[in-house]
Amino acid sequence: MAVESVAITLAARARRKVVDHFCAQHAVTPYDTILYTPPAELKAAFDALLAERLIRKEGHAYYWLDLRAYEAAVELRRRKLVPVAIAVAVLLAVVATFFYAG
Repeated sequence: MAVESVAITLAARARRKVVDHFCAQHAVTPYDTILYTPPAELKAAFDALLAERLIRKEGHAYYWLDLRAYEAAVELRRRKLVPVAIAVAVLLAVVATFFYAG
């Protein structure tokens, strides 16, 4: 199963739905491809995953999820967000201290 992550935006939720579908169908190797046509609301997310080569195409309309590449992409995204989260936490602490002392 794929790494669980919190889907915050609509785009992230759509990506998660596409990934969950492939995982539920066990389409995570080139030998386990599935015939897939994304619904209209998931088309943009599917195209983005395909462009990032996280979903691979085999033949005509047969696809599989490259689980290792997907997990690496999730980890990279998380690593980029850690400094932002730390900065926000420090800023909130400074603001709270300012109001407490004032």
